[in-house]
Amino acid sequence: MQYTNNKTNDKKYPLATATAVVVPLPCPVEDEAMKTTKKHFNHGNYPLTTATAAVAPLPSPVEHEALKTTEKHFNHAMTTAEQQRTAESKEEANRIMKDQGFTKGLIESINRSNDVFPQRYWVIDNSGSMSTADGHRIYESNDHSIRFWNCTRWAEIQDTVSYHARMAAALRSPTSFRLLNPTCGKEMFGIAERGPEHIPEDLDNALRTIGEVSPTGVTPLSERVHEIGVTVKSMRDQLIANGHKAVIVLATDGLPSDRYGQSTMVERRMFKQALRSLEGLPVWVVIRLCTDDDDIVDFYNNIDNELELSLDVLDDFVAEAQEVYEHNKWLNYTLPLHRMREMGFYHKLFDLIDERALTRDELRDFFYLLYGADALDGLPDPHVHWDGFLDHIARLTRDAGLLYNPIKKRLTPWIDIRKLDREFGGKFNCFSFF
Repeated sequence: MQYTNNKTNDKKYPLATATAVVVPLPCPVEDEAMKTTKKHFNHGNYPLTTATAAVAPLPSPVEHEALKTTEKHFNHAMTTAEQQRTAESKEEANRIMKDQGFTKGLIESINRSNDVFPQRYWVIDNSGSMSTADGHRIYESNDHSIRFWNCTRWAEIQDTVSYHARMAAALRSPTSFRLLNPTCGKEMFGIAERGPEHIPEDLDNALRTIGEVSPTGVTPLSERVHEIGVTVKSMRDQLIANGHKAVIVLATDGLPSDRYGQSTMVERRMFKQALRSLEGLPVWVVIRLCTDDDDIVDFYNNIDNELELSLDVLDDFVAEAQEVYEHNKWLNYTLPLHRMREMGFYHKLFDLIDERALTRDELRDFFYLLYGADALDGLPDPHVHWDGFLDHIARLTRDAGLLYNPIKKRLTPWIDIRKLDREFGGKFNCFSFF
């Protein structure tokens, strides 16, 4: 903010009489700038007047320094206030995640991830097949126990999108939600893309829109992937320069189809080509499936194997937990872990837990994500002192509390210490607090 001579005649700052200065009429561009400046200054209780010619007394050197000092303090106050609002918002987001059962390490991981992935794009499949009644809604009680209600696939994705819209608002994370089939004049809505001051309005609109939309139409996934690809390409250089990436989440229940609803081999190849066009771009792609159809699941899993693309294919909560349990029986695949992967959190270990067993070398990094760096201070090397490593993890697991285990169908610790020891230690230890 710069104080010019025609803006300083405020009663708070009496000025000495000096030689008059004639201010010429502004040109049209300057006039618009003056209007904007006037608007901002009036908002801050700095009245301005407009005249054909204004007589503005010049401030003395002492008064000029006083104005500069006042400006400095004003700008500092504005910056400090914004920093305080940001800190309060982050603290509130952390509290929300903690109440949902996220560990301190996972909360820290999400905050770091938001710095790397500043923009998210969701494609929401609202095709007619989403009316199929094989979906599952999640109801979580205050003690983190969970019940599942049978519903349509669309009701399942409505709950999923509503959750992530709220999280995007809490985290101030810019997120664009795009309907696969625009309907009733609704095509897309966003959270935090217009600035933090609009987030409450954005969230109200997002929840209202996803609640009003009904499934209809076909599955033109290729078109939507191309559209987002064009957007990301326009930001490519800036993203790379800043070390950033974009997250693309495709929430769908079916195979890609043409405008007539036909899922031909040609259309499937076009979809693969659309995804292949993202190769080389700074993106992380999540395909969130809303179906139990084995043929559809196999199609998307095969894409993951075929493309040189950073991609994760994600089933619903229970199905994904079963895949993780097959490879890593010592891990309770909790709802917070699933929500993180849905929102596009990326770490190679999170991508691997449903594909193969983690190695002993990878355990330390996994527990760093789960429990946080501070909690691992003094953690022994698992290759050198396995018993000490196991005892340290057991204490952290006890302190983290219990969350719903979709395999056991009850509340359990995050880590089954006995199974962890059987898998990596080669012997059985008894831990009385479990």
